[in-house]
This record gives sequence, C-alpha cells and structure tokens, in this order.
Amino acid sequence: MEDKMAEIKTRNCLFDNIKAVMLVLVVAGHTLDPFITNQDSLFRYIMQYIYLFHMPMFAFVTGYFSKNADAVREKAVKSVLIPYILLQCAYIVTAEVFIFIVSYNVNVFKPSLLLPTSPLYYLLCVFFWKVFWKDINKLRYPEIFAVISGLFISLIQNREFHIGIGATFSLMIFFVLGAKCTEQHVQRIRQLPKYIGVIIMGLGIIPAIVLPYSFRNVRFTYESVGLSNLAGIGYRILFYFIATCMIIAIINLMPQGKSKLSQIGENSIIVYVGSSICAPSLYLVLAKVLPVTANMWTNLLGIAIFSVFVAWFFSKMWIKKIYDWVLSKIYFCLYKV
Repeated sequence: MEDKMAEIKTRNCLFDNIKAVMLVLVVAGHTLDPFITNQDSLFRYIMQYIYLFHMPMFAFVTGYFSKNADAVREKAVKSVLIPYILLQCAYIVTAEVFIFIVSYNVNVFKPSLLLPTSPLYYLLCVFFWKVFWKDINKLRYPEIFAVISGLFISLIQNREFHIGIGATFSLMIFFVLGAKCTEQHVQRIRQLPKYIGVIIMGLGIIPAIVLPYSFRNVRFTYESVGLSNLAGIGYRILFYFIATCMIIAIINLMPQGKSKLSQIGENSIIVYVGSSICAPSLYLVLAKVLPVTANMWTNLLGIAIFSVFVAWFFSKMWIKKIYDWVLSKIYFCLYKV
C-alpha cells in the first residue's frame, strides 16, 4: 500500500488527466470520420477542432517525459518499437476483419509495418523521437530544426512514405517544445487566469470552421491534399501557432489532482491502441444494430458515449495485466537473461 501511495505521489496527474481527455478525443475523432459527408457539416467542424490540438498535445507530453535523452534512447526499442510491432500486427488482423464486416477504409488501409496507414503511426514517431532526441538536442537551435523539418517534409512526392513516416517530422516541433518545457514553465502557465485558457479554446472554433479541412493535416503531402507548396507551408505555420496556443490553454485549464480521468492517462498506450482498433469500425458495427445514426444529434450523442466508454474500458487494470503479461513473455524470448 505504501508503494502504491508513493507511485500516486510521484506521478504527474496533470498530464495523466490531459492524456485521458486527448484519448477520448482520439476515439471521437476517428468515429466522426465516416460521417463527414460534406465540407460544411457539424461533424466536419467538430473533427477539425479536435485535430487542431490532440496529436500535438500527445507529442508535447511525450517530449515532456523524454528529458533524459540517454534513458529514453536506451529503452526505445523495448518500450516502443517492440510493442509497436506487436500491436501493429494485431491491428492489421482486426482491421481486415472489420473491413470485411463494414467495408470502411478499404481504399486507405494498407497492411504495413514500415509505412503504417493506421493510427499506430504515432508509436513509430515516438520511437524515432526518443532515439534521435539526444542528437537533436545537441543542435544550437533544435526548435528551428524541428520547424523547418516539419514544414519541408511535406514537399516530397512520395505519398505512401509521408503517410507512414511524415508525421515524425511534421509533429516533431511539439515533441521538442515538450522536452524543453520545465516544471516551472508548466506552473507559470497554470498561474495564468483561467479565462485566458477558455478564450483560446473558444477562438479555436474559428479556424475549425473557416480554414480548409486539409490545412492541419500532418500525414499527407501538400500536393496530395490539393495545396500548393507555398500555401501548404503557410497553413502549417498557422497550424503550429494555433496548436501551441491550445496546448498552453489545455495545460492552464486541466485539473492537476488525481481524478477519475487519471487511470485512463496512466494506461495511455493500451487505451490508444484499443481506441485505434475499435474506432470507428466497432461503432459502425453497432450502428447496424442500434438506431444511433437515425439523425445528427442522436449520432453525436452515440459517438460521445462510445468514445468515453472505449477509453474507460481499455484503461481497466485487467487489460493492462494481460498486456504486460504478453509483453513479458515476448521480452523473455527476445532478451538475454
């Protein structure tokens, strides 16, 4: 019991709470996707709003807990790459099953470990960031390097490469900002008046509605989403600014103490993988049985309930125990005793 209390005291519950909310939004964003039938739908605006900040926030949190460059590099293969290979294989199998049942993502999904089209691309990003952070941090201005890399990676013509690896560069600036952020910076942000955070989050509605749907896309080349290189770079600079402001607002507004959200954040990798497998495919299966998609408002309510339930379910300790047990057996086979 004393060990458990010590763990609670040492965990940063603020970031657990942040991760929990972002994970619920991951499920919601993926589930909204099939229902974006036109460019001025409410589903499109909500999804656009979510994508303004949820993956940048994840990258920031990853960077925040990667300050010890030697330690994160040493553990990168064991803690990120091996789980990625295992989970991506599981995702490929389940995705093929769901595609057969609901015929969703047929033209998008490609069963690949090196260039994943699945949401698990983020684990590859984390692996590369953790491996190379020590070298990137030796640069005089790692922030400038990250911005330039993020802006110019989408000039390439290889769409398949960009879908799999491009986000490693286009989201890198948020990892770097997180790694450079100190506890003092966090506390200064939290000391700002809360109305500032509310205003920033409110203003985020404007770009979600008025800007092109593709302006914040970090997984596709500029050309593939119909943007010129100059327009794409301009929009990405704007996206970087908006996302950074919203990260500040989220840190400012999120509760700092341990809450019901915290367990979801503590088991973030399992929740992220589970949500990636279930959303939107499982919701589309349920929609074949339940009348949740009868109209827009019941559909939005159904998506909200589904998103919270999926995040809650995959945060359960018995699932974590199974996950840890499987990994321990794999590590036993792979690593020298």
